[in-house]
Amino acid sequence: MSPSALKGVPVQQKADRLVPILLIAGVLLVTFDVVWAFTVSPLVRGAQLSESVVIAGQVVSSKLLLSQKIFYLHVPVAIASFVALLAAAWQGVRFLATKRRAFDVRAKTAMQVTLALIVATMISGDLWTRFEWGVWWVWEPRLTTYFILMLLVIAYFILRNAIEDEERRARFSAVFGIIAAVDAPISFMVTRLVPSSVHPVVFRTDSGLPPNMLIPFLVGMLGMLLVTWALYKLALRVNEQADEVETLKEQLEEADGRVQRAAADEALERLRAQAAVVTGEAAHGPAADSNHAHEDQ
Repeated sequence: MSPSALKGVPVQQKADRLVPILLIAGVLLVTFDVVWAFTVSPLVRGAQLSESVVIAGQVVSSKLLLSQKIFYLHVPVAIASFVALLAAAWQGVRFLATKRRAFDVRAKTAMQVTLALIVATMISGDLWTRFEWGVWWVWEPRLTTYFILMLLVIAYFILRNAIEDEERRARFSAVFGIIAAVDAPISFMVTRLVPSSVHPVVFRTDSGLPPNMLIPFLVGMLGMLLVTWALYKLALRVNEQADEVETLKEQLEEADGRVQRAAADEALERLRAQAAVVTGEAAHGPAADSNHAHEDQ
């Protein structure tokens, strides 16, 4: 083993030890985000009421949207899905450049995390849509592009399962993952390119949020990114171990095949030797009988 490889082993082990800590820290930050959102952050105003009402000593003329609290978890999960998808595309680029199997495993793992985050984003987004607008789906730019993104990620795994050859599967999956990642910045920027009242723009010069809403949002964002990274590392460990088992299985099958071929070759040689003996006896048999006959005469 080279000196550089020896130096990398402790670093990798230290990084693996940090995974549970990062996961716990991320969960705590996301929990802080949710608790702050439901206890400190104010309710946003929605549709106008038919008549003003008094709530907690204040005159309210518009509907207060409790469902907006989903925003504090929904958006960080969506952003984390973009990050995971871009990471999968990056690993795909590295595989195409090096043809190393490890990068294909990393790309697949990042895609698995991306799919989990996309499902969570779609569920929370549908709940938000249902509670605020009374429908489960609205064909507006952000929802449509994100829905296409979900279909692309699902298609990625369909493609992997459809190709048996390992090298072709990895190559095609890498290319498809890179193409799918193009939709991530499109989905993120579409509300800026095509303004919509459905999805407000959060990341802008003035942030669009007061401090008591922006602080928990940023804390939740950090926490979700930590959770995403930890889930990726845990899933990668499982996939790498499964890949090692598959490699050992292939090596055992090859070794078993070599043993079987050697045994078959040995048996064939024995048959050839026996056939040669039998052929030799048959060839010398008539000549020997003829010599005996001449001696008797």
